[in-house]
Amino acid sequence: MLPTQRQSWPDIAPELLEAVGLPELTMDMAQQWALVLQARRVPNRIRQGWPGLRLLVPASRREEALEELRAYLEENPPEPVSLPDLRPRPSSWGELPGVLWSLSIVTVFLTLTGAENTLGAWLVDWHQLGGGDTRLMASGEWWRAVTALTLHADVAHLVGNVCLGGTFLLLLAGEVGLGSAWFLSLAGAVWANAAKMPMQAPGYRFIGSSTAVFASLGALAGVRLVRLGRHLRWRRALPFAAGLMILAFLGVGSEEESRRIDLAGHFMGFGAGVVLGAGYACVEKLAKRSGRGLSPWLGVAAAAVVALSWALALLV
Repeated sequence: MLPTQRQSWPDIAPELLEAVGLPELTMDMAQQWALVLQARRVPNRIRQGWPGLRLLVPASRREEALEELRAYLEENPPEPVSLPDLRPRPSSWGELPGVLWSLSIVTVFLTLTGAENTLGAWLVDWHQLGGGDTRLMASGEWWRAVTALTLHADVAHLVGNVCLGGTFLLLLAGEVGLGSAWFLSLAGAVWANAAKMPMQAPGYRFIGSSTAVFASLGALAGVRLVRLGRHLRWRRALPFAAGLMILAFLGVGSEEESRRIDLAGHFMGFGAGVVLGAGYACVEKLAKRSGRGLSPWLGVAAAAVVALSWALALLV
C-alpha cells in the first residue's frame, strides 16, 4: 500500500491584499477572514509571515476560499491603513547655504548702488534714477517701486537690513523654498510701495529694502497661520506674535528716527506679506501638493523683475 501524499496549504492572503490595496494582513483582518471561511466550512490556518500574517487553506479548497473572501470584501471593504510619513521634513538650516550665497550677491549689488555720498559705483546718481517717488510712479515710472528697494540711506541701514532680512529670509525659505521666499518678499514690498501712491502726497520720496524685510516677516506669518489652521495654539502662534513685536520695535524706532523711517512701508510691507504668504499656502492646500517645485522659477522671476526695473531706470 502506497503512503498518502500530504496535501499542501497555500497562502491566499497576498492575492486578496493586492486586490484591496493593503500592504499586509493584520491579526484583526486574519481572524475576520478565518471566521468567514469557518462559516463556509473551509479549513484554514493563520501563521506568522513577513510582512504581516499568512492565511493558509488546503490547495483543493483554494479557489473556493478566494471566492468566499472576495464576496465578503465586496460587502465589507477594509479601511485604508494610514502609514506614518517618514520623509524628512524641510528645515530652515537646510536652506542656509542658499540664503548665504544669494544674500551675498544681493549685498554686493546693494553696495554697488551705494548710499548717497558714501558708497557706489560708476559715479551714477542711483537715488535720482531709482528712488521711490509717488508723483513719478503715478506718471508711469512703475519700476521705481522695485528699484527703490535696492537703495539705502547709509551703510548702517544696509548692514541692519541684510542681517535682519537674512534671518527672516532663512525662516521663510525653510517653509516655502529659497526662490519662493525671495519672490514673496519682493512681491510684498513692491505691492506696499505701489500702495503708497494713493495714500501719500504726490512727490513723496522713499528708499530702502526694509519694506522687503517686513514683507518676508509677514509672508512667514501668513504661511504658518494657514498651514496650522485649526491646530493653531498659542505656543505655535508665538512666531507670529514675535513678528508683530519686532515690527513694532524695529519698524517704528525712536521719535528722532521716526522722521527718517518709512513707517507706511514697514506696516504695509508686513500686511502685504501676510496676504501673499496666506495666499501661497492656500494655493498649496487647494492643489494638494507642495509649491517647492516652482521655487527655483519664482526665484528667477524675482531676479528678472529687479534686472528689468533697473534696465528701464537707466534707459528711459
